Amino acid sequence: MNFPSLRSRDLDAGNPIFRVVTLFLYTTLLLHLALVFFRLHQPLSTISLAALGALMVLFCAAFVRFGWPELIKRDAGLVLAELTVALLVVVAFTVQNALPAHPLPWLIGLAGVFPLMLRGRVALAVITLVAAIGFGLNAGVGTLLDHSLPQMLTTLFVGLLSILLSRALRDNALAMAEAHATNRRFDAIARATRHVFMITDGDFKLKYANPALQYVIGHLPEELIAQTIDPVIHPDDITRYRRQLTVLRATPGGQMFSRHRAQHRNGQWVWLEMRGYNLLDDAAFDGMVFSIEDVSARKDAEHKLVEEHALLRAVLDLNPAMIYAKDNDGRFTISNLSFQQRFGYRSEEEIRGKTSYELFSTLAVNGRQRDAFQMADQLHQQDLDVIASGAALEDQEIHGLWGSDAQRWFSSNKYPLRDERGAVLGVLGIARDITERKEYEMRLEHQALHDALTGLPNRRYLSKLLVDAIETIRTRPSAYVLLFCDLDFFKNVNDTHGHDFGDKCLLELTRRITADLPPTDFVARFGGDEFVILAKVDLLEAITKANALLTLLSAPLIIDAVVVKIPVSIGIAMLQPQHRTPSDVIRDADAAMYQAKERGRSRVEIFDLTLQNSATKRAQMDVALRFAQERNELAIAYQPKVSLRDGTLTGFELLLRWNSPQYGNISPTEFIPIAEASGLVAPIGLWALAQACKQLKVWQQDYPLQTNLTIAVNVSMRQLLHESFLSEVGAILERTGASPQSIELEITETSAMASPLQTIENLTLLKQRGFRLALDDFGTGYSSLAYLQKLPIDVLKIDQAFVKGLGSNDGDSEIVRLILALAKTLNLDTVAEGVESAGHVAQLLGIGCYCGQGYFFSAPVNAADATGMLASDRRFHLT
Repeated sequence: MNFPSLRSRDLDAGNPIFRVVTLFLYTTLLLHLALVFFRLHQPLSTISLAALGALMVLFCAAFVRFGWPELIKRDAGLVLAELTVALLVVVAFTVQNALPAHPLPWLIGLAGVFPLMLRGRVALAVITLVAAIGFGLNAGVGTLLDHSLPQMLTTLFVGLLSILLSRALRDNALAMAEAHATNRRFDAIARATRHVFMITDGDFKLKYANPALQYVIGHLPEELIAQTIDPVIHPDDITRYRRQLTVLRATPGGQMFSRHRAQHRNGQWVWLEMRGYNLLDDAAFDGMVFSIEDVSARKDAEHKLVEEHALLRAVLDLNPAMIYAKDNDGRFTISNLSFQQRFGYRSEEEIRGKTSYELFSTLAVNGRQRDAFQMADQLHQQDLDVIASGAALEDQEIHGLWGSDAQRWFSSNKYPLRDERGAVLGVLGIARDITERKEYEMRLEHQALHDALTGLPNRRYLSKLLVDAIETIRTRPSAYVLLFCDLDFFKNVNDTHGHDFGDKCLLELTRRITADLPPTDFVARFGGDEFVILAKVDLLEAITKANALLTLLSAPLIIDAVVVKIPVSIGIAMLQPQHRTPSDVIRDADAAMYQAKERGRSRVEIFDLTLQNSATKRAQMDVALRFAQERNELAIAYQPKVSLRDGTLTGFELLLRWNSPQYGNISPTEFIPIAEASGLVAPIGLWALAQACKQLKVWQQDYPLQTNLTIAVNVSMRQLLHESFLSEVGAILERTGASPQSIELEITETSAMASPLQTIENLTLLKQRGFRLALDDFGTGYSSLAYLQKLPIDVLKIDQAFVKGLGSNDGDSEIVRLILALAKTLNLDTVAEGVESAGHVAQLLGIGCYCGQGYFFSAPVNAADATGMLASDRRFHLT
């Protein structure tokens, strides 16, 4: 707010002394002139009086129009007054010059008035001029010097005294005006502000308060005049408040600050901040001055801020992640408890202001200096990247020295901190200890790439290395060999001694394989009883290595005081440029290994083009076999089973035939293994069983006298152990109406021992349904007598390999005798396979075997020829 400057004439016009003196001067002068008027005859005096009269008329008109107060306050009135006084001076001196009167009163009057209208040097010059004129006039009328000089000095003295008085009056008027303006300004401010201003006496009783008091505590200032505000102070704060007032009163010129609660008139408690000043020694106040501000909102905000800060600190400190912030200079500004503890600090203050290098320097002990500073440098560089780019840096997995313990894994996320204008102020870092997760992932990866029992790399790991090896031989000359080792009959070891025993055997074999393994060799457990070695050697070295391995692994094992010998078949395949995938190499080595098995087991075979062609043909036949059934390429043949006593027909064995347009007539010994490997044996076997049941039903209806007629059907172990096999067999019986007592299901001895417990369970269920059960190719497997006793079988079929040796091989004859003795002991029927001569018939009869089948009686025939045999009630020759 702008206040106008004060002019001297305004101050003079408003001065009461000026008004009184001016009025007195004008009045006496007019009276004097009125008396002189009748004595004047000179024209100049008449004209002067006329001019004076005109001015007086104008003065009176202004007085009537504006009134006396307005006239002396307005510029026009002052100008008029000044002109009047000036003219009066001229007229007065004219008159005085014409009249024999004494001018001293008027001179003194003029000398006293002019300083009130003029200032400084001007006023002094005018006074001097008035005194000089008076002196001259007195001299002109013959006044003596003794009288003129005192009059002049008197006039000068009065003028100088008037100058001093007018200066004092103007200074006082100016001060009063300034004080008045200040009071008005203070009053305006006091009324406009929400701050309370109070003045109290020495006993803190209210003398003055601005209207804001009502806003703050709800009381009008008039209500509290001559009272203290103690009654509204909170009881919990009143003692401290009074103690502060006491100290304030005892300290002249002292100050106080208090924050306390006061009760508003509406009953609510408000927070006040009071500042007090002891001005008892100041005459202008003679009391205490207080400034009071309602800080309830700020107090609430502070309380909320404190709560939020406490909550934020709790969130930070309870968070297991390490959280910190840095400024653009890379110095820490914030850190949570986890971060502090990680580096061995007890508070945030100990870390604040440090850099990463200073922080990690505390870890640079016990030879870990390099690790510590590498971590510090890595983190600092990341901070600079975030500050420079303004972009977050997330999911950075860092392995290094964090804290006082060993190196650990952390996941680091860093975000730029920005001000309200978007400028980057620093970096916020969040680091989570993921060591357990990483170790778990590494364990999972190790488990995914290694065998749980032996700890050796597994098939997946081998495939990864084979990919690299294949790529290597494509880019530069290299020699890699894959040795595929398969433990022969290892399943029998498990079935006989248990899986724990088998695991111990595998561990011992693993120890033997890896004991002297060169660093360039890689060994993996490929399957349950399969080991694969990838060696960087040529073929000759590979053969030497394979033979040594064969000798090493075939040596007897002593496990839990039990001696076992496990033969091994090994296939060798060289990595070739034509190998595109790991499967190609494994396929070739696997083919060589199977070649070793087919050639007698416990030997080494090398993959060559012939095996490759055989493997290719095998794969092609697999594809063709998948469509053989729907293309009616599969056929059924029946081989008669004959009583060796009288040559009567006792039944048939159902044999599968595959008449392929591409490969011709394929033997079951060739395509059944393919069906087993591909899983086709289950649907093909069910189809064959259904055909047997249909044919049996027809024969039973057409030849009711053939009450002992049976049909034997081969069942693979894959079929037998399939979860739906029993239900599917039941469905076939229901659909065909065949009698299960006339169906003889054959399983091989080797298959029966593959999973003895499950085999016994399923065979028992089949037995309960009424099926006859036969153990085929008996004598070629490794069945245990203990398990054989548990098998619910009805028939033992002697393998043709032993029958062919009857009469020419004493060992085979003895084996047959033992089988027959065993069958008799177990009360089982026997059937000899491969009877090809009358001599076989005679010898079999001689040792107690009464049923046989073979080409001596008949080759396998179709259903029509088999029906003809039944129709003619054919008897076969025995000699």
